[in-house]
Amino acid sequence: MSANVTPEKNEVRISVTDRRRRRSESERVQAAQAIALHAPAVAALVRARRVAAYLSMPSEPGTGPLLDWLTELGTEIVVPVSDSDRTLDWVAYAPGEVVVGDLGVPEPTGPRLGESALHACEVAIIPALAVDHGGNRLGRGAGYYDRALVDFPGVTCALVYDDELRAELPHEPHDRPVDLVLSPGGLFRPTRGLV
Repeated sequence: MSANVTPEKNEVRISVTDRRRRRSESERVQAAQAIALHAPAVAALVRARRVAAYLSMPSEPGTGPLLDWLTELGTEIVVPVSDSDRTLDWVAYAPGEVVVGDLGVPEPTGPRLGESALHACEVAIIPALAVDHGGNRLGRGAGYYDRALVDFPGVTCALVYDDELRAELPHEPHDRPVDLVLSPGGLFRPTRGLV
C-alpha cells in the first residue's frame, strides 16, 4: 500500500456508509439474526468466559441477537465507552442499561472498568465498515479500536454485511488486522487468521 492511503480509505468509507443508510429495516434485522446464528461456529467465542463486544448503531450489522446469545451462554460481556481523548473504557454489559453517548454511539451506563478490562477478554467483537481477505479492517477513521487493540492477546472478530467483505482494502501499518469476520453469510477466516 502507498504511504498515504487516507483518500482511498475515505472513498470506501463514504461508499459503505451510503449503502448502509439505504438498507431496509428488514434487511438489518435479518442480518443481525443471521450473524447470531453463525456465532457458534467461532470456537473461541463458544469457549470464552469474557468477551468484549459493542452496542451497534442502527446502520451497522446489529449486535443485539449476538449479545443475547452470549448472555444465554453465561458469558461475561464488556462493551466500550468512548472517552474524549479517543480511547475506549469498558463497562459490564447489562441489557437495557444504554444511553446515546457524546459521539452518537450507544453506550452502557454502568461503572467503568478501565482500559485494561479489554485484556481480560478472550475475544473482541469489533465494528468495521469493511474487511478484506487478508483481515485488514476499515473503521470509521478515529482509530479508537486500532489503539485499544495494540497489545490485545485474544481473538478479534469483525462484524460486517456480506458485501463489505472485500478482496482488498487500502490499509496502513498502524491498522490492526482481525482474525475472523462474521457476516450474515457466515464465518470467514482471513488468510492471515490464526483461529
